[in-house]
Amino acid sequence: MTVEIGKVQKLTSPNPFCLITSKKGDRTTNIMALSWWTYVSNRPATVAICLSAKGLSNHLIRENKEFGLCLPDESIADQAMQCGRCSGRDCDKAAELGIALCDAAAIGAKLVTKSQVAMECKVIQEIPAQDHIMFMAEVVETHIKPEYRHLSSVEGYGKLEVR
Repeated sequence: MTVEIGKVQKLTSPNPFCLITSKKGDRTTNIMALSWWTYVSNRPATVAICLSAKGLSNHLIRENKEFGLCLPDESIADQAMQCGRCSGRDCDKAAELGIALCDAAAIGAKLVTKSQVAMECKVIQEIPAQDHIMFMAEVVETHIKPEYRHLSSVEGYGKLEVR
């Protein structure tokens, strides 16, 4: 029996939610909401993200070969969810949604200030994946703020909860 993939995604929730940051040509930082990420190696520390081949973040990451992977705190859950509902082509999401950013140590994009964990990542490989691109990246810097609580996507990316 074949089941629609959206139903399968709901059944396999929760997924760790993150905000991906990437540097725009005007030096501002684009933010996108994402749950399609995973760890792939410990030595060296490596993660993978999977993005639509058509999206702005895909273009920016391919151009700059780097991104921030931030696990936002529950206090900015509403703003974080809104990052998945509009395009950075049309707005500066951080400014419009009131998401504070801070400088990164090793990448050009800024990081989400209210993140339990923020990883600075340098792309080491791009893998075509149907209508998406998978980016494998080495984690070159990490930042941890244990006082924050990160979010998970539940109900097939329909809402965010602390898990």
